[in-house]
Amino acid sequence: MEVKIESTTENKLLERKEIAATVSFEAATPARKEMKTALCGKIGANPELVVLRSVSTEFGLKKATLSAHSYMSKETLMKNEPRHILKREGMIIETPEEKAEAEKKAPAKKSKK
Repeated sequence: MEVKIESTTENKLLERKEIAATVSFEAATPARKEMKTALCGKIGANPELVVLRSVSTEFGLKKATLSAHSYMSKETLMKNEPRHILKREGMIIETPEEKAEAEKKAPAKKSKK
């Protein structure tokens, strides 16, 4: 797997680096965790402080386009990233109580008669 950094932008307001990269691979599309590890090795960042925002592939091509954020601290990462991204990255584990609360807050669906 080969990682090529396309661009890096320093976002001082949110205390992070915004990275766009391309990953080339030979076989099937690698797992998000593998791509994250390869990207962190290329930029020299701690994998616990990097979040993959998006991974997109094109049909028939053996490459993927990545968008990632690299933070300076765990606190800024947890404060700035949306909850669904943190869940996908495994940084938040939803408990059954939280699921029940979310269902209560969601409006009930109306049945058609």
